[in-house]
Amino acid sequence: MDATEERAIGVRGCLIRTLGDVVFRVYDNEHNFVDYEITNHDCEVVIIDPDAALIRNEAGDFLDYTDESMQITK
Repeated sequence: MDATEERAIGVRGCLIRTLGDVVFRVYDNEHNFVDYEITNHDCEVVIIDPDAALIRNEAGDFLDYTDESMQITK
């Protein structure tokens, strides 16, 4: 496979935790995806997920789901 490069600015994807790593997953219009290994040391990220929360407590500091988003209603 020939190497390709495209600027990542503006590319929308998800940070995915796998068994051993965190990858940047980018989907195309047909629901196919590419998982990019993260080797950039200081890439700026903006969280746009409305169900994400920064949580600080006695157990540590976490990027997790909001309590509200985890509520189950029937």
